[in-house]
Amino acid sequence: MYYTQLTEKKKVEIDILLKQGLSMRKVGKILGISHSTISRYKAGKYKKRKIDITKRYEIFLNYLYSQYDRKTCSIEICIYKFKKRYLGIKCPSIKQVYNWINKGKIELKKENLCYKKRRGKNKSGMMRHFQWNLDNRTVLPISLRPKYIEERKEKGHLEIDSIVGKRNENESIISIVDRCTRKIWLIKAQYKNEYYIDKLIYNYILKNEIKVKSITVDNGLEFSALGLTAKKLGVKLYKCDPYCSFQRGTNERMNAMVRRFIPKGSSMKMVPQIYLDDISFAINIMPKKIFDFKCSYDVELIY
Repeated sequence: MYYTQLTEKKKVEIDILLKQGLSMRKVGKILGISHSTISRYKAGKYKKRKIDITKRYEIFLNYLYSQYDRKTCSIEICIYKFKKRYLGIKCPSIKQVYNWINKGKIELKKENLCYKKRRGKNKSGMMRHFQWNLDNRTVLPISLRPKYIEERKEKGHLEIDSIVGKRNENESIISIVDRCTRKIWLIKAQYKNEYYIDKLIYNYILKNEIKVKSITVDNGLEFSALGLTAKKLGVKLYKCDPYCSFQRGTNERMNAMVRRFIPKGSSMKMVPQIYLDDISFAINIMPKKIFDFKCSYDVELIY
């Protein structure tokens, strides 16, 4: 059997007929060629297009591979810095880069991204109603938190949460986040006793001169005595509803950034306070898209 290569005229005819929505078999019958030939031509054309991407965006891709860091320099930050540094050089959009990664068109893989794909969690148990004790006006439910706190226009409104390590370990990390500036502080906790945690947070706030106007926490037992700190500081403590972590969205988001440095399941026993200070500094100097790529320290000077 003899084979002949497709001429340029035939290739143009194939492209025109395929754009009209005809199937490969139909195009093959019209042009008198096998549908498998059309299939191989289309596959070869896709490969050429893939090679063209690396040539067209060669400068950008080299910059991305050299600068991208899943801990401190995301794809959005890379694109922002590239546009400022290389004026007039063609740069793809953020969505386009993620499409390339999902389709395997560039060397950056899905597993190297800042956030891995979440696995579905098994929901067990029923939502329980919590009986709030309003005798002490210092501790209040989040439903009574004033609306001006939601506007994030002033510093001092803090969200506090704990980051746990391996199971059955007493050691944990206490994360404190300012709702306005997204500035984070991390504290190493040796025990989970509520009075120990309360004293630890109070001393850390005084030592670092953290401005406090209100505190929002979840229903963890380790924070059950935190009302004492709120009373000493003269502020209100707001507790979130059970199973409603979205009410502390800022805290949860910043905890996810901490997990880039300390993955889930890691032991907290050998994590010193000085390393936590380095992590919080790295996050605080990180450009953030919500602030037009300014860092938390820059935003802190504005308010």
